[in-house]
Parts: sequence; C-alpha cells; structure tokens
Amino acid sequence: MKKRTAAFLILALCFAAVLCSGEALDVDLPEGSRLIGLLITTEDLSASAGEGGILEASCVRTAPDEEPVYVFGETGGLRLICFMRPGGSGEDGRIVYNVDDGFAAIDFNVDEASGTVSMDAVLRFVPGQAETRFFFNPVRLAPSGQVFAVPGDFMAVSAAMNPPGSSAGQTVREEWKHTEKGREITDATEITVRIDAVREPTEIWLLQFSRRHLLLKSEAFRPGTVPDLLEPLAEAEYLLLETVEKGLDGVLFTRREVFGRDTDHLNTLSCGEDGICLFHDHEVRWK
Repeated sequence: MKKRTAAFLILALCFAAVLCSGEALDVDLPEGSRLIGLLITTEDLSASAGEGGILEASCVRTAPDEEPVYVFGETGGLRLICFMRPGGSGEDGRIVYNVDDGFAAIDFNVDEASGTVSMDAVLRFVPGQAETRFFFNPVRLAPSGQVFAVPGDFMAVSAAMNPPGSSAGQTVREEWKHTEKGREITDATEITVRIDAVREPTEIWLLQFSRRHLLLKSEAFRPGTVPDLLEPLAEAEYLLLETVEKGLDGVLFTRREVFGRDTDHLNTLSCGEDGICLFHDHEVRWK
C-alpha cells in the first residue's frame, strides 16, 4: 500500500454550488489503482470506510456470462462505473458498466486503444427547504481486480440555492502516463455529473391529436406508471405530453411537450421521497 491523498479536479457547472470537503483524510490506495467511477451518496462515506479509509465492494454475478455488479456493503447510493478490464483478467477488452436508476442522459465514451474513458450523467432532484448533501465518492480499481470507494467531497443543494431549472455539478478527472513503443501516452478517466433541480411531477397527461388538431384521446397517469410502449391511434398525428408539477409552495405548474410522427421515444419522470427522480424511457410505435 502507498499512502497518499488523492487529488481531483472539481468544476462548477451552470449554477453556483457549495463544494466542500470534510477533514483531510489520508487514504491507503493500492499501488497502481485507477479511477473508474463514482458512488454518489447523501451520507458521508467516512463513517462506512474500513481500514485504510476505503470501502471495499463485493462482486456479485448471477451467472458466469452476466455483467458483474459491485455492491458496497449496506451503503446506499448511486453507482456510475465504467472501465475496461485490464490485461491478464481473462476477459481482456471487456467493458464493464454499473449504472443505477436515478441517472438520466448518460453518455459514455470509451477509447479502447488508449483506455481513456469519459462519463457524463445527469441526476434530477427536487430540492427541499433543508439542505441535502451529495457526496461524490471516487470508485477505484486495484491491479488485483478489487473495486473500492474512497470518501469524496460533497455538494450542498437546497431550494434557496438551486431553484427549479438551475444546474450544478462536479467533474472528477485522473490521468496516467505510460510509455508504449518509445512514445509517452496519456490516458484518463473523466466523470461529470450534473444535478438538475426540478419540481415534483404529480400527474402526467398524454393527449392524442389528429392532423386537424382534433383531440382523439386523453389519458392520465401517476408518475412512474406510464407504459413502456405507447401505441397511438392510427389517425393520430401528434402527441401532447403534459406534466403537472408542484412547487414547494404547493403551486401547480404544467409543462407541455409536443411529439410528432418522427418521434420514436419520449421520457417521463417520477420522484421518490428522497427527492431523487427516476428517468423513464417510453417507446412510441406509430400505426
């Protein structure tokens, strides 16, 4: 083990956010470990970290050919992990993903030649009057294959600081230099997570209109109950998606989106008691 304090690049995006860290922690990082993702929690990971200040993950497989899932004990949180298995693992070149529900608009870019990985994700959240802290805990991969998380900085989110429509985020980046065929090569892992403040959706309406703008059908859904497959009527020309949202003061807002016959997917949100929203993708199959 080599004792060092890992350094990360932190960027504020779009809206001012409070980025803080607790007491400086010396973490025992296995030599040669690499950044492969983030574990986002609303509690300080320091309380769960074991010897050396790290929280080891167990690898769970339901079948030999299934994607491995990394479980961080009883610690809750959202995992955003992507990496290429290193040489000698018996699965060279295989890309491993662990992404939890709660992330939306996820974009991965993997350069298999250099090993450079970039991840961009959005987390939609209903801020309350009280402050919520999101801890961005780096997840690392040791040469032995062990995956572990280390305590990271937090971002404070509240209704006063983050009104609906605002965004704030963090970028964590780590670079490595190595020599290959006499040339120095730099590869990196870069992870950007943006938190979008939204209002709580309370009701969703799906309306179907004809070419002459006549209402053909209307359906109301609770958030999270819209079918995965939507099949509009044969005479329907476009859809109107209305999402009724509630502000902290109880005032209702209606957000409207129009989707024509060139649309094959649309998205809705549902939010839990913790304020974190789930992103739902719906296929639209026109007749």
